[in-house]
Amino acid sequence: MTSLPAHEAHLCTRFTVVQRSRGRSAVAAAAYRAGTRLTDARTGQTWDYGRKKGVLDSFITAPADAPAWAHDREALWSRAELAEKRRDAHTARETQVAIPRDLPPDRWRAFLADVAAPYVAAGAIVDTSIHVPMASDNEVQPHAHLLISLRTLDPGTETGFAASRNAAVVAIFQSGGRFGDGKLADAMTAERGRIASIINDHLCAAGSRRRADPRSYAARGDLREPEPKLGEDRVAAIRRRRSHDRRSALVTGMRQTRILENQLVETEKQMALSARGFARAPARRTKAPHRQDYKLGLLRDRFPDAVLPPGTADSLYLVDAKDPRKVRVLMRDGAWVESDDESGTVSMWGPRSANAAALANAIAESTGYGIDHLARTATAAKPGKTRRKSAVSEDEAISLADKWRRRGFNDVTESPAGVRVGLSGRSKLLDSGDHVDLFGPVSDETLRALASKSAEDWGGSLSLDGPWPAEAQARLWLECQRQGIDLAGYTPPPAVAAAWAAESGSVADTATKLRAVRSETREADLLLSAAAGDVAALRKLDPPLRAFVASHLDDDQRRDLVRADREEVTASLPAFRKLGKAEIERDPNAATVVAQSEAPARVDDYERRPT
Repeated sequence: MTSLPAHEAHLCTRFTVVQRSRGRSAVAAAAYRAGTRLTDARTGQTWDYGRKKGVLDSFITAPADAPAWAHDREALWSRAELAEKRRDAHTARETQVAIPRDLPPDRWRAFLADVAAPYVAAGAIVDTSIHVPMASDNEVQPHAHLLISLRTLDPGTETGFAASRNAAVVAIFQSGGRFGDGKLADAMTAERGRIASIINDHLCAAGSRRRADPRSYAARGDLREPEPKLGEDRVAAIRRRRSHDRRSALVTGMRQTRILENQLVETEKQMALSARGFARAPARRTKAPHRQDYKLGLLRDRFPDAVLPPGTADSLYLVDAKDPRKVRVLMRDGAWVESDDESGTVSMWGPRSANAAALANAIAESTGYGIDHLARTATAAKPGKTRRKSAVSEDEAISLADKWRRRGFNDVTESPAGVRVGLSGRSKLLDSGDHVDLFGPVSDETLRALASKSAEDWGGSLSLDGPWPAEAQARLWLECQRQGIDLAGYTPPPAVAAAWAAESGSVADTATKLRAVRSETREADLLLSAAAGDVAALRKLDPPLRAFVASHLDDDQRRDLVRADREEVTASLPAFRKLGKAEIERDPNAATVVAQSEAPARVDDYERRPT
């Protein structure tokens, strides 16, 4: 098991030279890395590494106009040795790069081709060998050696290489002093960054969420300590004697500790994603330096390409990633940062915050989303409550959030600052119990939500806390009138009051019509029951309808009526009444009926009261 966090890819790069004065040979280096047998034409010495294990693949990449011998490993590096005359000459340069485990083997060649591309474009020949040794965690750790020629091709020379060094290749790896501006390591730092970018591109294409970061732990603001360097010679000695020395034992202990820490962080992340209430894991009893890692891990899981600014972990208070399309972050200074995949925006709202701005910019740069700054538009409060709470308890936040969900709002997040409710468009509100802050546009949905909060939690009354846009005040008063809420201390302008008078009159008219429809439906139901033989229902009908059922219809007609649709009966009530009135005009006692017994009667039991 790797000791890396779940979001981090292994980035290991080494830049070295093959130097003759140290007894090294480009031919020997090529033979060892390719696991083959080569003879150095300059010295006549043969290097045989044919039995070397762990060499998976090797191949040569050369410029398009390179001669055939450039693809012959023995000829290539023998000529490179012959081209150098000095005893302290550099005969080749090497780039060693680890291949991330998340990268499938069928993508390795393409990845290494991208790494080698600038070298080949500069006129160099690159001999690439892929090794797959076992790592300390008993899993394969693939890596590649890229052996790079140092002179451009020149068909006019005996060796085929130019008389001078390839300045373009030198510029890739060397800087400062006689090699140009900057510090000595600047060029290699830039090359390491380029390789990290290539790793990330290929990991992204492979569907991995791990990313390589070329910065040091200190530059990232990461409290982890770098592992002591072991070096190839020390590792080889440890393998030969099959026991650790003091330094390797320390490195092994550090890795085992990090594995346990990573497992704990993953557990905390799952607890935060499934927590009821505040989206967080229970506090640890120890003051571990990585106690914020699960929050940072949640962010990195969702935004693997974001370069989070140093100190981000310490500035986070809450990270809510329960919704797969949205992430909500509450900073320790009370500011909110939210990312919405559906709208393609990163929203900032709440107090002004440099940390929130840095985080929003990092997320926006990695996703291509726009940044939306939402200002606080207005505040409402329970009448008589002028003092704000410094924080909301988790139990209170859960209770407030449950109420909002019962009101039909699903975009709800509990936090110590209050319950955040996302509304349609860009509108949001923050409910801290006795106060509700509105952010973004004051939409009609926002006002309905505020009025429903007042009706349920504030006894049907609310007050304006601080300045409100005049137009929003008027719309809030109208909404309060609709829901029977008292907007304390507000007197509507005449035009607003007139608008409510017109609206309420229209509502009353509509209510009257609705009552009429309901009454007709009820009469239709009674009529059908009476036709089926229900005497109690017959007695509840008005005289014309009663006369229609009891006197106008015969038994067969009553049975047909029972099978009729209620809507048809409702539409026919005026015609039935007209027929019933005709029966009453013909016989005034037509609407007066009795049952032959007190038992439930059938239609056949109806008889007209004798005159």
